[in-house]
Amino acid sequence: MCAAQPYSGSEAEKAWRLLALSDAVLALSDCEELPGRILPEVAEILQSPAALVYLADRQAQEPRLYHYGLDPETAAETAAVCAAELERVPMRASSEPFRAPAVLAGKGAGEVALYPLRVEGGCVGLMGLAMPAEAPGGSSDVLEEVLRLAARAVRRLAERAELEKQLKHLNAYLTVSSALTQTPDLHEVLAIALYSSVDAVGATEASILLLDDEKKNFHFYQVEGPAQGVLMGARFPADRGLAGSVLRSRRSEVVNDVQSDSRFYAKVDSESGFRTRNMIAVPLVAGDEEVGVLEVINKADEGSFTDEERLLLDSLAEEIAFAIRNAKTFEYVVNTYCKRRQGETTCRGCRRPLGSWTPCVNYREAAF
Repeated sequence: MCAAQPYSGSEAEKAWRLLALSDAVLALSDCEELPGRILPEVAEILQSPAALVYLADRQAQEPRLYHYGLDPETAAETAAVCAAELERVPMRASSEPFRAPAVLAGKGAGEVALYPLRVEGGCVGLMGLAMPAEAPGGSSDVLEEVLRLAARAVRRLAERAELEKQLKHLNAYLTVSSALTQTPDLHEVLAIALYSSVDAVGATEASILLLDDEKKNFHFYQVEGPAQGVLMGARFPADRGLAGSVLRSRRSEVVNDVQSDSRFYAKVDSESGFRTRNMIAVPLVAGDEEVGVLEVINKADEGSFTDEERLLLDSLAEEIAFAIRNAKTFEYVVNTYCKRRQGETTCRGCRRPLGSWTPCVNYREAAF
């Protein structure tokens, strides 16, 4: 079994190198720093031409591989091998490494030894070390310490990322809720809601599709993103597309390959020149009233949307749906009662909240 070459330096040098590595690990703020700050040091300490870390993120749609010294052309293959081996970790002994194909290491290496990064409660990923073909077998206390540091760093960064994500989602919800109570203009409210949705899930576009009064057509009432100029006001039948599907089922969906989905209404893309790659579609329902659909479109950096992000938008959708319904009701009250009884200019400058649907004080006083 291939393993890291035993560390050959003095005890003092060994302690110094591990202390420096520990300090570097504690200074990490993001996993993206692993290839530049940690893996080169690991490779040097363990006398390996290359090192990698593969993270065990069960919620991620794409593999998370970080490497130093590996052939970039083999990165996808390396991630696939690591994913397969990670599934077999529970069946292996705690300290047992396992071999990956030599081609993953690139030129000048014999094979890659993959080591589980174990923490209390499970395995958080793998560390891989590419070893020269003539490297002797065996392991060392240095290797064990490096693996321990790496496992703790990965877990700490994962916990930090999860906390930051939760705070970001909470901020999005509070921003939208606050806007609904403070801003009387519906377009302004929905612009804030769409911006917050795009930011929270890392998308490039978002739109609100409202049903017309006859419930027969959708129209793009509010759009956030570069396609705003071509999509605003566009219409299509309410029984078509992913929007029609989720509104009928009243269940939100993540669709990460829109073009292959038979429900996708491609006419909007073809007429606008915009290309939809993936989306989260969320029905907007206020009580029992179907209002429309919230669509968040095209994950940034060619990524994929997740169910967790869908659930976040679900929490925003009810707030948005009631804001739209209340705004329409308030508009009806103004047009039906206030302006007829008080005159067309009566409500000019009125700053009443969107939730105010009853006739205003001026109307009640005039009526009696």
